[in-house]
Amino acid sequence: METTRLSDLRFFTECIDTAVPALAELPELARDGNFAEAVRRFAAYVRDTLNPEVYLAGEREGIETRADTVRACAERVFGHTFISCRVPYTFGKEIDWEFNPTYNGYEEWPWQLNRHPEWKMLAEYYLLTGDRKAAEEWEEQLISWTKQAQVPENASPYATVCWRTIEAGIRIAPWTYTFHAFLHAVSDDAVVIFCKSLWEHAWRLRNFNTKNNWLIMELHGLARIGHVFPFFRESAAWLEYSMTRLKEELDVQVYPDGMQNELSVSYHSVVVNNYMGILDMYRRTGKTAPDFLEKGLLSLNDVYVKLSAPDLHTPAPNDSGRVDAVRELRKAMRLYPDNEVYRYIVTERKEGTPPPYGSLLMPYGGAAIFRTGWEPDAVWAYMDMSPFGAGHQHEDKLNVTVFAYGHEMLHEAGVFDYDRSEMRKYVLSTRAHNTARIDGMDQNRRARYHWEPEDIRKPCDTAYFVSEPHRDTAESTYDEGYGPDFLDVKHTRRFLFCKDEQGLPPFFVVIDRFDSPDHVPHYAELLWHLENVPTTLDRYSVTSRFEDGTAFSVISSMGGISIVKGQKTPEFQGWFPVHGVGDVEHYGVPTIRQTVPFVGVVRVVTVLYPQCADFPQIKAVEASADPSETGFTLYLPGRKIEITE
Repeated sequence: METTRLSDLRFFTECIDTAVPALAELPELARDGNFAEAVRRFAAYVRDTLNPEVYLAGEREGIETRADTVRACAERVFGHTFISCRVPYTFGKEIDWEFNPTYNGYEEWPWQLNRHPEWKMLAEYYLLTGDRKAAEEWEEQLISWTKQAQVPENASPYATVCWRTIEAGIRIAPWTYTFHAFLHAVSDDAVVIFCKSLWEHAWRLRNFNTKNNWLIMELHGLARIGHVFPFFRESAAWLEYSMTRLKEELDVQVYPDGMQNELSVSYHSVVVNNYMGILDMYRRTGKTAPDFLEKGLLSLNDVYVKLSAPDLHTPAPNDSGRVDAVRELRKAMRLYPDNEVYRYIVTERKEGTPPPYGSLLMPYGGAAIFRTGWEPDAVWAYMDMSPFGAGHQHEDKLNVTVFAYGHEMLHEAGVFDYDRSEMRKYVLSTRAHNTARIDGMDQNRRARYHWEPEDIRKPCDTAYFVSEPHRDTAESTYDEGYGPDFLDVKHTRRFLFCKDEQGLPPFFVVIDRFDSPDHVPHYAELLWHLENVPTTLDRYSVTSRFEDGTAFSVISSMGGISIVKGQKTPEFQGWFPVHGVGDVEHYGVPTIRQTVPFVGVVRVVTVLYPQCADFPQIKAVEASADPSETGFTLYLPGRKIEITE
């Protein structure tokens, strides 16, 4: 029985709530050495008081519809084949919970193995089939894990393979689901071992928690233990502490416009899902949830709507992929069934009411969104004017992405594994985004940045944002230095969304001004990452063509344009990551690289022109390099158009 660091004697004499009459005699039994009877009585009490039907209701829905997948996953787990970070590995009879099979020693593999998603797979198989083999396998794996993974006595939250606090928080949800599923199918010893380890989890999560999205996952795990398992002496205190901290963190971590402070939509969704899991826990058990949960979650979920591109996915700032707003808001609809805007997104515009706004600025999170409307074929863009944020940062200020007529036309490199690879370095860098480098050097906010608590109340440094019927305009500046020596060049980007310009379809104009006070020669490197479709280069323009006839042109007022794709030396350029099992981790994409030499100051005008049907082609854009100028000319077949910024 002594598989955990927590001894049976201490568990029965110090950790359980002896104010509960059915548990009152357990300390005496343990002190007398009658552990068998203590185990029997404790397991009986747990089985009598927990309610699997309440806890599993809703979560077990859908198992029947994916029965083949559930069976296949269970068979894999019976054979001790685990998949972590897209990499499968088959253990022998004994599972080594600290083993790392990856060729590069990728630390996330064993960390994510210890989140135990496979245990929930076994539970789903058992609920589907009633096959006790699944319960036996889980009990064996539980004992194997608790023997190997001894809770550290005084380790950093970030230390150890099995007990980083992020894993300790994350695995409580699958653990709780699994335990309820197997509650009446495993031995009394397994019940006690599980509950002893739960107490160790609560102790570590209470005393070694961290910050940002990690903290929310840690508090979620602690709150779940306190709420679902009230028979521990400290359960009520754990729950109270968790809920107090979670309420405080809405002010600490969430900007007034709803964005989580790491400014990554993927990690924003981590925070949202953990808060929603706690609210769902209260509702599932019929207990009244604190008011702050529902109010806070509405603001957090609204972010998915505000950011949504026409394909109902968000942009991918910082360490984020493009997040599926339909999937995320489908979860929110369970909590807000009467929200007609959420319904509009979740039903993919078939029901509900479209949002009552178009283009917008999130003035704290720094996302500027431009859109013609909410239709699937709308024209949309995103400009990053955000602060550096509290974590998971990329050097990507003034980055721009474009989605139009059903296609992502201008994208960034997104996110890659948290390893030391060249691809990881690439996605973090300025060169993986649609902004500018100076003298071959990236933005360098990271080296001098330190998040301060008061930053959550500071608006982003947007110089200008206005949305009008015919044009939207945004402007912001990067002036925090390039390269290791913080080269002092100021980059100001003005972004125009011309929605109805003299008979032209909607298009975008980017006006970049570079200003160096040293008056020595420099060069700006403007970058535009295109989709992997046939691409042609003219002297001043590049055009991508999609199979359905849609096209996208990048037209510059200056030359110096080249295209790179899948370059590895002298540095990575022109890549997009792929996430899936196999050898392909990233593929090449056409990337425009434009070199603009300057001394002192210079102005570059770039037209981003989505096209479909019989739209007229913009052949060229003419603009003065003098940064004080504000006009430019578009040349089309048979005519020209004068435009002022």
